[in-house]
Amino acid sequence: MGGILGSTLWLTAGNLANRSLGLLYRLLLARLLDPARLGLFQLAMSLYFSLLTPVVAGLPDAVARVTARSAAHPLLPRVIARTATLAVLGVAVPALVLLGTGWTPPGPGWDEARRAVPLALFLPAVALAAASAVLRGQFLGDGRAAWIVVAQLVEQLVRVGALFLAVHPGFVLPWSPLGFLVGLLVAGEAVGFLATMLAHQAVRAPATRPRPTAPGAAASGTPRGPAADVPPRLGEVLGLAAPATVERILLSAGRLVEATLVPTRLVQVGLTLDQALAVYGELGSLAAPLLLLPTVFSGALAAAIVPAVAQAETDPARLRQQVRRAVAVALHLGVLAAVLFHREGATLAALLFPGAVGGDYPGAGHLIHWVAPAALLLYTDQVAAAVMRGLGRPLEPMLVDLTSAAVRVAVIAGGIRPAMDPEAAVRVVCLSLVADVAVAGCGNLACALWRTGTRPDLVGWIVLPACAGVAALGILDGVGPLLGAALPGRLLTWTAAALAVAVIAWVAAAPARPGRPPVRA
Repeated sequence: MGGILGSTLWLTAGNLANRSLGLLYRLLLARLLDPARLGLFQLAMSLYFSLLTPVVAGLPDAVARVTARSAAHPLLPRVIARTATLAVLGVAVPALVLLGTGWTPPGPGWDEARRAVPLALFLPAVALAAASAVLRGQFLGDGRAAWIVVAQLVEQLVRVGALFLAVHPGFVLPWSPLGFLVGLLVAGEAVGFLATMLAHQAVRAPATRPRPTAPGAAASGTPRGPAADVPPRLGEVLGLAAPATVERILLSAGRLVEATLVPTRLVQVGLTLDQALAVYGELGSLAAPLLLLPTVFSGALAAAIVPAVAQAETDPARLRQQVRRAVAVALHLGVLAAVLFHREGATLAALLFPGAVGGDYPGAGHLIHWVAPAALLLYTDQVAAAVMRGLGRPLEPMLVDLTSAAVRVAVIAGGIRPAMDPEAAVRVVCLSLVADVAVAGCGNLACALWRTGTRPDLVGWIVLPACAGVAALGILDGVGPLLGAALPGRLLTWTAAALAVAVIAWVAAAPARPGRPPVRA
């Protein structure tokens, strides 16, 4: 697992900084927008990601796999350039058609979003993001994770800095708040692309010379195995990315259906449109980002495991050991996150989304409590899906994710009835997210175990995570009252709980000991 560790640590450090900036961005965003307008912004962003992710969803992993196998081949830069061109055209053409005609899904929330948000500005943003995604895939496959970290940090700093000025009492916005945020999205993508391109130009070298080693590089520019001489092909990249592209097209359609269905169903049970949009805004801008906060590590581990699995395909024993250890770490992370969100969800909500705590809609400021169980399998789902992509088998994760998305939409559509209590309806919306993660996590894990021949680890995956959860709760209940409820005491208590879980996770992820040789007679 040493080859994965370097990239994982670099990506974890970068993700930690990015997530910290992201939380600051959410905090500033909550001060700039009220919950209803935050819901409108979430609707608009769902359209943005629906335009972007179908094309670029599978490309970074596909580029990383091809780069890991053909890092020293002279044809690789040409293949990367062609892939980036196709990615830009793939997002720009449909975006131009849809945004040029002013199309949005039907529904009262979308009618309001079309009037309040300048959706046409999404066109340059999606094009820049598509090109950046391809270049970052090459950095990941080349073991140059530090360059990804730098580009993302620069992009986040621009957004957070501009938003900090926007909420300053003496600053007057030249546009509406929603228009300013969309313009800020374009500016952030432009800066991120420029930083990525400059880094790409800085590390690119002729094939006849050794590649310079960037911080976080897994190895030098010399070939890293027999596959290094395999000529890369554009068709191979597109073939690896095709299942993820089909998957994301369908998932994006499901996301738009969900964005339309949630406000519509909540209005049917008696909430006003502003209340329904506020629920959707809190779920998308508070609960979901908090659930994704631990992905500073699990996301880095998942990204690093793709090229590592690709290089370990010929060593089944090593591959199974990597899968076993990565899943164990992800499960323990999920236990700690679930306990954190269950115990401190209200405090985090008050800190990051102060306008929701005193809201007039059911569950205001407490939706994170209702979706906390999703953390148990969310990070395992990331790791298991990354293993499948590293094996060059994206079809199974596609089918699993489509099934989980269908379950999520079905829970909302069938679980909310016109005569239902409004609070129960909001709980059903939260339950749909938990069901989505549970189906995806179990399904992708089963596929990863099947394809790698890894046996489930009863002790490392069930017994020890349960012990970690009990230990964390015991420390919170036993040490917490002694240290007090003030901020320093709570931080020390949670640090102790996290250390206890980390120690148990280390035991669960320890390499299996070789069997003892038989005693000669």
